Amino acid sequence: MSEPATLNGLKDQADGLRELFGQSPPPVHVVCCPNRPSLALSLVSELSQSLVSLERTVMWVDEIDFANREQWPLPCKVKFDLSKTLQGFVDLDQSVTPLKPTLWYGLSLHTGRIQDGVQTLSDRLMRSGVEFDTIIVSTAALKAESFKHYGARIHCTALTGCEPAELNQTFEWLAQTQDQTPVASWGLVLAGEAGTFENSVAWAEEKVQSNLGSKVKVLGHIDTSVAKLSLNSGWNRWPELTAKLSNHLLIH
Repeated sequence: MSEPATLNGLKDQADGLRELFGQSPPPVHVVCCPNRPSLALSLVSELSQSLVSLERTVMWVDEIDFANREQWPLPCKVKFDLSKTLQGFVDLDQSVTPLKPTLWYGLSLHTGRIQDGVQTLSDRLMRSGVEFDTIIVSTAALKAESFKHYGARIHCTALTGCEPAELNQTFEWLAQTQDQTPVASWGLVLAGEAGTFENSVAWAEEKVQSNLGSKVKVLGHIDTSVAKLSLNSGWNRWPELTAKLSNHLLIH
């Protein structure tokens, strides 16, 4: 059985590279489904478990408020919102909790309200005694103001439906995010019935890249609409997609 994790002494087992080259701040990977926010919860939960199985140490930051969780429970008791730590009101170990020795969780519903510059979560984790490999954020639309408080390297992945209204909603989130903070990479996962994939790829290439000036990588497609995706077991149907997304998180 693994030893209990602590913020003062956990030794990362993922690899020895950081011992040779020094520890660098963990990147921040933001996952959003503007059309149905709760899907970001289930996808981040799946990806976090996948990264842990690959011996990575993960900080899961959860921005999905209770009205949008579709009864998806918090994975643990929460003492303080993560924003309290970022503002310096409580220590880090009061707002994050180990779900496993290499998987930590923090609820962050109010970080977007922070107006002043603060030490980022990434920098705080560097000083925690735990060598984190990545920060992964489950978020909803209209939350982009918080991302700059998590770290300097922000990578965004959007899960979007393929109907015109869904694509437009996702584009609005992409544009709002780019207005708020520099984004190192953009990824898209498309969800829709058969025959909608090709048009959605063309939309990504034309509208997103021409308007935002950023190259968007389509990471995969699932042949089920956003509305019909199951929260509890939906990702079991697409192991190749979750493996590809996990690899995307590892190399960025």
